[in-house]
Amino acid sequence: MQNIATALVWVVGVGLIPYAIAVLVPSWRWLLGVTLVIGGVLSAVWIQDWLYPSNFAIGLLAGHVITAAFATGVAVRAVTLVLAHRGLSLRYVILICLGSFAIVPVILLRPLAWHRWNMQPPPEACSSATFRVKVANAEFAIPVSPVFTIYRANPGTAHDDADYLASDAGLRTFCGLTDNGKQPVKATNIALRFGGYDMYAPAICAGPVPDVARDYCAADRSARPANLDGLDFPLLMYVFARDEVTLSHFGGSPSTYEDSLNARPQQSGPMFIMSETLTPDQHPLTFACSENGDGYWCKTAYAWGDGAMLQYEFRSGRLDVPARGRRVDAEARKFLVGLRTRRP
Repeated sequence: MQNIATALVWVVGVGLIPYAIAVLVPSWRWLLGVTLVIGGVLSAVWIQDWLYPSNFAIGLLAGHVITAAFATGVAVRAVTLVLAHRGLSLRYVILICLGSFAIVPVILLRPLAWHRWNMQPPPEACSSATFRVKVANAEFAIPVSPVFTIYRANPGTAHDDADYLASDAGLRTFCGLTDNGKQPVKATNIALRFGGYDMYAPAICAGPVPDVARDYCAADRSARPANLDGLDFPLLMYVFARDEVTLSHFGGSPSTYEDSLNARPQQSGPMFIMSETLTPDQHPLTFACSENGDGYWCKTAYAWGDGAMLQYEFRSGRLDVPARGRRVDAEARKFLVGLRTRRP
């Protein structure tokens, strides 16, 4: 609140004079002349800044305040001239001009206030909630964790319906939608982004660890920092409803096994590697792999259960894709089963 108060004083101090110049003109002719002269100068300044961008932040802020204040003053004076012509008394005209100056800080400080509101931590009832999220016919109990992004519409076409639990604003929105987890919600896709190849612990392991992630966090701690390629967990995972998403929006596939059958010989693209393990739809667990440094970046997708599809990605050495893929698959399924509200 102190920052907003300081900004308010600064906006009033800088914006009062250009606002007063506009609202104190006595007639339409004066208003037109002042608008052309001062508006022309401000336009020239902004055109020059567009052609030759400036890094002088204070000057840019002052320019925004002066422009907004003067434009508001011109609009207010135009309205009061019309009202005065229709018989409004001078006293009310003055009151309108004085009171309408409040429009200037509202215009300029609303983004700051909105940003401050978004940065507020969610209440305890929200930050400790567990959300019931249904994808196809599979229902999951999703804990509050920044690894989850929940899409309530087609990913890529309706970002307003993507709830990023990694942000306080996204979490508060989702808590409001579900009444802090009391109401179930339908989703088209749940994205889980685990740790990457950096020096920091994964976000899901940085605070209180959800029960479903204890095995993952223990394995991650033992693997960092030298042996992340030995971590038998996916790096990125999606659970989605096949008929409710556009697969290309997130690099999805209904089945890498089917993709391998449709691949043409000598066709450029991923290399398909099959393992002896069967997926729940009784097809060989098949990985689509592309070269990645001294190894492969692999992904697989298949029908997981209750109409929900599973896709995940991981990195592997060149010689152990089938064996490592089986281990990663076992951990991915175990993780998802831990999220189920009703175990299959």
